[in-house]
Amino acid sequence: MAELILDVMGGDHAPQAILHGAADALPLLKQAGASLTLIGNRALCERVLATKHCRALVSAIESGAVKWIEATDNIEMDDTIKSLRQKPKASINIGCQLASESWKRWKKGEPGAAPAAFISAGHSGAMMASALINMGRLKGVERPGIAVTLPTLSLDGCVVIDVGANVDCKPEHLRDFAVMGALYAQVDRKSPGLPRVGILSNGEEKSKGNELTRAARELVEALPYFSEIARFEGYAEGKEIFKGQVDVVVCDGFVGNVVLKSVEGLGSAVVRILKDSAKANPLAMAGFLLA
Repeated sequence: MAELILDVMGGDHAPQAILHGAADALPLLKQAGASLTLIGNRALCERVLATKHCRALVSAIESGAVKWIEATDNIEMDDTIKSLRQKPKASINIGCQLASESWKRWKKGEPGAAPAAFISAGHSGAMMASALINMGRLKGVERPGIAVTLPTLSLDGCVVIDVGANVDCKPEHLRDFAVMGALYAQVDRKSPGLPRVGILSNGEEKSKGNELTRAARELVEALPYFSEIARFEGYAEGKEIFKGQVDVVVCDGFVGNVVLKSVEGLGSAVVRILKDSAKANPLAMAGFLLA
């Protein structure tokens, strides 16, 4: 049985949003045959666990169907990476350690062992560092990247990698991101054909981009096996992300994070504009609520 390990303390709206999400996910996890382990400070979560929304989750914890592992510390969003060593019992550290141990047991073929996945909405830098310390890197990958899937006109959305793990990248890092992004985009893919991969640039022509993107493009084009896992489109402009013209967009973490935060701000602004416009007309408000 696969195991999902969840950091209850990580995120802007933790622990409430995390615990409510865990409660909502219980039926889906049961249907998928997966177990759930929660990591957090139980005393700080009691108020949320006492709500009606978490009643089924509490019952599952009390019966042992859901495990609860106590974490006395938490990596706060304004903490530095050094906090990983200063707070060894932080939820992020415990989660990465548990996931790493589960994979080691599974690889050894121990009876009943299954690989676990660890999820945290907390400090992304600490999460990345702790994962590297406890799990290591995949062979051949120098830098891990953070990937997000943005909703687009495509059935599968668009995977953007990296969105914040590495603000200063070498061409080899972007090449690796292209490979990892292509493989990630293949999971549960609904669209026909292989994923379309592009390097984010200020134009489609080969003469566009900067030294980093031009060198990275040459490296991806030189990969002998890349055509077996994806279609390399060369450069991709930002507008193509949401039009569904590309399935994976590769960039360094500085650019990717700017793209991600810009999209988040745009979404909030559009909703605010629609609400303000709807308030001026009762019929428009009714239509907005229905929409």
